[in-house]
Amino acid sequence: MQNFLANEENNINSISCIQSRGDESGWSPSAFSLEDKDSWRRWRDIKLRQAESARDAPPTLIEDPRSVSAAERRALLAQVVATNFALYEWRIAPSDEDALDEWLLAFTGSFGLRAREDHRSANGNGVVRIEVAREGGRAGYIPYTNLRIAWHTDGYYNYHGPSNCVRGMILHCAAAASQGGENRLLDHELAYLRLRDSDEEALRLLMHPQAMTIPEATDDSGRFRATNAGPVFFLDDSGALTMRYTARKRFVEWRDEATRGAADRLLALIESDPHVRRLKMAPGQGLLCNNVLHDRAGFENDADTWRRLCRVRFHNRIDIN
Repeated sequence: MQNFLANEENNINSISCIQSRGDESGWSPSAFSLEDKDSWRRWRDIKLRQAESARDAPPTLIEDPRSVSAAERRALLAQVVATNFALYEWRIAPSDEDALDEWLLAFTGSFGLRAREDHRSANGNGVVRIEVAREGGRAGYIPYTNLRIAWHTDGYYNYHGPSNCVRGMILHCAAAASQGGENRLLDHELAYLRLRDSDEEALRLLMHPQAMTIPEATDDSGRFRATNAGPVFFLDDSGALTMRYTARKRFVEWRDEATRGAADRLLALIESDPHVRRLKMAPGQGLLCNNVLHDRAGFENDADTWRRLCRVRFHNRIDIN
């Protein structure tokens, strides 16, 4: 860990090619072409070194999320470029919920996240409260219960092409659960790497543009969501590797039995990956990420309030420049 922090500038510079179209290190979007073995091997070596160097990186301490310092930004980005996510901890807390919204948007804006998703459960600021909802349009949807949530990337049910999908996200802890509520995290690029190493044909199946379909749905309030189909792994319009995935067993359809088998293979690799990060966030802590894989354990609260997390999702990635 000391080596990772001491070389944060090198981490940022060495992976910055991921945001470009290629450089002297040999990285380019062709690294994710199943036909370009040389580019793949170069990218794979870089990725594994960085993932190992950033393993168990501590949260970046932020003095004031409304005004992130250059040093704080470098430290947080060093984690992002290595693993596509970073943990943070605010040293000060906002006075109320309206102030919290303002702080969240100022903080994410410091990292170039401004293309907010227009989520149906968001408030006027684009912030979604992740809380137990006992009535209304959110009632019954798993994120708004205290039940376990399986491995997923956010917005998997609302994919509309590589330029119109969830690519960035902040998940901020407002109140910790009294029991449970832990998260697991895994860089989606590592999931791709493991599957490509293990079963290239399975990866090819999951890159098909109709690999995974979420059927249409209507909730109790009459709101309709159309059928949504797309790939599991794809390149967004910047050339970055992106993932659309859920491990849920109900309300998901795979293109065929071979694709279903590929999805099972992927889940087994995710579950066994040595770089899975386990944590339980405390109030003031959070996750800033390029929509990496994550899950949530079921939880219980002793207090009357069930509000735990705030979330904002974006159609762009974290800006590492």
